[in-house]
Amino acid sequence: MVRPRVFLDIAIDNTPVGRVIFELFNDTAPKTCENFRALCTGEKGLSILSERPLYYKHSIIHRSIKDFMIQGGDFTKRNGTGGESIYGGPFEDEDLERPIDSQGLLCMANKGANTNNSQFFITLRDCPHLNGKHVVFGRVIRGYAEVIEKIADVPVDEKDRPRVPVTISNCGELMLRAKSQSQSPDEPKAALSASESELDRSDDEKHRHRKNRKHHLPDSREPSEERGPRRSNKSKRKHKKARLVSPDSKPPLALQPEQETEEQYDARLEREENERLELERKRELERLKMRLELSTETKNNGVRFKGRGRMKYVDPEIHRGSRDD
Repeated sequence: MVRPRVFLDIAIDNTPVGRVIFELFNDTAPKTCENFRALCTGEKGLSILSERPLYYKHSIIHRSIKDFMIQGGDFTKRNGTGGESIYGGPFEDEDLERPIDSQGLLCMANKGANTNNSQFFITLRDCPHLNGKHVVFGRVIRGYAEVIEKIADVPVDEKDRPRVPVTISNCGELMLRAKSQSQSPDEPKAALSASESELDRSDDEKHRHRKNRKHHLPDSREPSEERGPRRSNKSKRKHKKARLVSPDSKPPLALQPEQETEEQYDARLEREENERLELERKRELERLKMRLELSTETKNNGVRFKGRGRMKYVDPEIHRGSRDD
């Protein structure tokens, strides 16, 4: 079974820095993982208690301690004193046996036993002094060096709050895709050829029957008068083939969905992440290009080119000063 995966897109001082992807340990902490997953997707809508969206999007990383951890998830007060779970209040601890023994572990922040809400922290090293006190329910599988370490490098004040906003600009769940396994190519061909052979056999029988009727007609009557306008066998054959492949007819074998393997899942995530980074790079290049074009409009000595025809404009103040010199 593939564990669920969610992502957080991070922006530092309104500048996107990348995506962090987590794997959730729903086999050992199912309630905690479901709370975090639903807060990433925002699928629960507005909270009954706070009347705020149960959603991590646009919330901040409100605490960062170098070589220890970064903390976020307070989408109600945004200062570490708020937060809310999807269950309407704090919920109990689940798995306290998993040790906090490495960097990149996703843990629940709390105010004591059984006080979990929406706040979480990500470790920057092993924290053995926290073992048995916080639920470990996931780990970072992508984006630690590219994003988490950049967040840890942001300067903080005396209360460990980042001096520039570190925002979750987007978040959600990454879903497995199902591949459709098509039927073997020989089977539909065999079924089609069998139906065509039956169709040809029935057409041959009708043709022989018509020839017999033609031989038994009286001489005073023409075959066209007896049977009326004659229809070609080709049109009838097309009509019957169309009926054979009509939308109501069932295919010989139903399509069986095949789930992605974990290796294909990882490869797709890496490909999509590279595509997203390439798109951001192109946008940044376009922005720099526009800034360069704007800066080249102004030349030295007060000469500027303005308008569609790039008309030359000379600043009289600058040229008056140059003449006085």
